Amino acid sequence: MFQTPEQLIQIHKASLESTQAATLKSLEGIEKLAELNLQAAKTSIDEASEQFRALFDVKDPQAFAELASSSVQPTAEKFAAYSKHVYDITNETGTSIASIYEKQFAEASKLFQSAVDQFAKNAPAGSEGMVTFVRQALNAANSAADQVTAVTKQAVELAETNFSAATAKAAPRSKKVA
Repeated sequence: MFQTPEQLIQIHKASLESTQAATLKSLEGIEKLAELNLQAAKTSIDEASEQFRALFDVKDPQAFAELASSSVQPTAEKFAAYSKHVYDITNETGTSIASIYEKQFAEASKLFQSAVDQFAKNAPAGSEGMVTFVRQALNAANSAADQVTAVTKQAVELAETNFSAATAKAAPRSKKVA
């Protein structure tokens, strides 16, 4: 189906490059998450130390109640901010990886289409049905890939909307608790 072995090598080379790029993007995402978690851990340790110092300075129940209520809202807001950062990192990483593979699929699809066109030009008489079948299969695969991409994008948009709504609702609730 391919004219030369170089075309097949080109497809494999592009596949390897895409896999390498996706792996590097994954590692970048992991690195960002690790940095975020390390920073969150350091901040949590510092804040816990401050809370314990403040707790030891409490002299009466009223001061204890004020200390307890004053720590609820910032904790909820910090958790919401942390969750937003995690979501942003994972979403950015996933979108980048999807883009890499979409590009690879588009390039491979062009090469396959070119190969099918070349095959059709050189096909022996009576094989028109086979050529039509191969073209239909290729078109069906492209349509399926386009539908998967569209559905995935809709799912991501829905998840973003739901996450934003949940974050917006969490902030007023944490203020009510305080």
